[in-house]
Amino acid sequence: MMTFTRYALKTFLWNFGVLWVSFTSMLQIVDLLNNSDEVLDRHPRDFGAVVEYAVWRLPELAVFLIPFSVLMAALLSLAKFERSNETLALKSAGAPYYQILLAFLPAVGLVAVLHFALTDQLVPRAINHLMERDLYVDKKSKNDEGEDQRVWVQDGDTIVEVGQVENQGLELFNMRLYRRDDLGNITDQRFVRHATFDVTTRKWTFEKIEDTKVLPGRPTEITRIETDTWDTKLGPQEFSELIERPQAMTTARLWSFATSAQIGVRPTYFYETWLQKRVALPVSSILMILLAAPVALSFGRRDKGVASGMAIGFGLGFLYFITEGLVQSLGESGAVPPFFAAWLPALLFASIGGLWLIRLEGF
Repeated sequence: MMTFTRYALKTFLWNFGVLWVSFTSMLQIVDLLNNSDEVLDRHPRDFGAVVEYAVWRLPELAVFLIPFSVLMAALLSLAKFERSNETLALKSAGAPYYQILLAFLPAVGLVAVLHFALTDQLVPRAINHLMERDLYVDKKSKNDEGEDQRVWVQDGDTIVEVGQVENQGLELFNMRLYRRDDLGNITDQRFVRHATFDVTTRKWTFEKIEDTKVLPGRPTEITRIETDTWDTKLGPQEFSELIERPQAMTTARLWSFATSAQIGVRPTYFYETWLQKRVALPVSSILMILLAAPVALSFGRRDKGVASGMAIGFGLGFLYFITEGLVQSLGESGAVPPFFAAWLPALLFASIGGLWLIRLEGF
């Protein structure tokens, strides 16, 4: 089996590499056709901006297609073994079919490690670079320009509302700070026109302040102050990352937002969903073997079977992405638990493949 494992490793990785590069190239061409006009609108007559966008957009597109490429590569490899009677030879030698599938684990494990490393390190850096260069295109945000874009943060007993975040979080505009008592009643409201962060002293400075104190049984007191300092643990990084997409956060940052009850612009279940998904995606690549195996067995030895199997594989891949997007949206909104939202697609399709395989093999 060691010889066959090395053979399976070589076959799978070759198919995966060819398919991954091909699918990513096709998707990048479509992405450029769809978004290059937006890039040129922001950087007129600058073809270099389009090239820079394509280079830094590539990691996100490539990571998106890894599970689909694993499914198709596994399907091609298993179909090849079936058509060349290599699967039959191994079964005749006494090797059950599940051992043939286990031979793919080292190869798929390498892909899973690559998937996690790219998602956790390279993709966040690429997205942050695009955002810093004003090259990141978000069609959803573009279509919802009238949506409220304010940032809300909880800092201890104080609720902080920020109207605008600029300069990577070093400048904040149109802030409102609501201080509450132990019962949750607002005792003080402070409006701040402009706040700046001094990287040397690590202190915030408020400018043009209007302080309103709410006193029970007495008229409110309004005080206007030109400048003041803000004593808080919040720094520029927290505000800049709050306006970023979750894809632009590392796993460590997602963990900090998911486990903190004091800092966050969205509910903790939103970050928990993305944190669970960050772990589930590489595992889903491994589970794709269970989805590819019965398809290869059913169509691998028939006339035109490879074409039929590839078509079914494409259909299952797109159905997986649709299911993943739907369940993730439910998790982000809190309609389903984060664990359910992140793991259901992989477990569902792995169960479908496993039951189909049991029906074919009888074990």
